[in-house]
Amino acid sequence: MGLYQTLLNIAVEHRFYTNGACPCLNFYPTEKTQRIFENAGLLKKKTPNGIQIVYDETRLEALQLYAEDQEEPLCFDFKVYSSDPEFRSYTEPFVDMASEILYFDNYAATDVKNLSLSDYVSKKDIKKLDANVLEDIISQKDRLLPPIFVVKIFAESEQGSLLEQWLKPTATIYSIAFNARQTFWKYYLLGKMAKESSYIFDPNNQVEFEALGETSLSDQRVAFTFRSKQSIPLNEHYAFRFQLKEKGSGSERVLINRLPVASITSIGKEFVAEKEILVSEIYINS
Repeated sequence: MGLYQTLLNIAVEHRFYTNGACPCLNFYPTEKTQRIFENAGLLKKKTPNGIQIVYDETRLEALQLYAEDQEEPLCFDFKVYSSDPEFRSYTEPFVDMASEILYFDNYAATDVKNLSLSDYVSKKDIKKLDANVLEDIISQKDRLLPPIFVVKIFAESEQGSLLEQWLKPTATIYSIAFNARQTFWKYYLLGKMAKESSYIFDPNNQVEFEALGETSLSDQRVAFTFRSKQSIPLNEHYAFRFQLKEKGSGSERVLINRLPVASITSIGKEFVAEKEILVSEIYINS
């Protein structure tokens, strides 16, 4: 066995995670790509935020022969799945996985090696599942359980051959950056907390809430509601310390010193001024 060197990296960032690294993704090579790996002495290694592809120095000639094949240009195809079943809940953009998928390749990638068509993944990166570029990647089985996204790394791009660049001591890193979904937070106060004299206060003065008044729930209970005036990016760890306070005659008191924060599993939709918004629903009962 020879000495392995880094060929390239694919790194995925996500603003939902506090440190920015997206640890829950698993890259699976297609059968064709796996054969190339075995024949050319390549290995795929998982990293904290993606994968690293390494090559065996003693088998570099085999890799070069693949790269020089004009009839079947060299490329590496990966179907990417998430170990977190809620990945789509906190990720932009929302994709209808019954007919669409996110697709990235490096054919027109700029010098910064960003694989998405904008700084962050957007609707521009969505392809129909029956798109020609996915014909040899998405199987009938994949349509039943589709990947989160597909990545295709070409050894040839608009800038010419990339193999020589990949073999340089400074590793090539292709990046994909996801934005977190943003929601308006809506608190439902029930029981003793459902008071018109109550209000939500942010000691850090970052987020304001407006009182929406009473609303009837499906079980006939009545809740007093508040909604944030601005949308808030979903995050795995929030630094917010929203307080529930009550106004009295010339004074105020704290009813709850730290309100619970939004969950990625309790997201609904509302219309405000004829515009649909996403709402994180948070229930406070006493």
